[in-house]
Amino acid sequence: MSEKVLYRLVKPSDFEGLKELYESLSPDDIFYRFMSYHKVTDEDIKFLINDKNHVTIVAEIGGKVVGEASLFMDGEIAVVVHPNFRRRGIGTALVKNLIEIGKVLGLKTFKFYTLPDNIPMIRIGRKLGFNIKIGEDEVVAVLKT
Repeated sequence: MSEKVLYRLVKPSDFEGLKELYESLSPDDIFYRFMSYHKVTDEDIKFLINDKNHVTIVAEIGGKVVGEASLFMDGEIAVVVHPNFRRRGIGTALVKNLIEIGKVLGLKTFKFYTLPDNIPMIRIGRKLGFNIKIGEDEVVAVLKT
């Protein structure tokens, strides 16, 4: 029996859940999400919750935050899923939800940047119809709606 996943906008009370999510990630996971190696700080998490220049949503199972995705107003998408909850379609659903929110906000183009070895994100992009260009050091994916 699969657990029900709730997708919703982030709220201030998600601070601890987001902190736990980011503490579960490897340095490479953090790099894929932020495109830099660094320790995710309380300020980073507060930014995800409070900044008005992007929309952040979470995936929640049984009250636990198991995924987070943000859509910036230039159409860039970033997503991360807890290692124990991957390969369940959560990342794909987060991106789909952000695309729908972006359309409501008037965005017509969505994009993400990653590395060629981030196969899960590339798969999500292909599944959702992004035009994907894989270079030696970078992947650029664009979806025009």
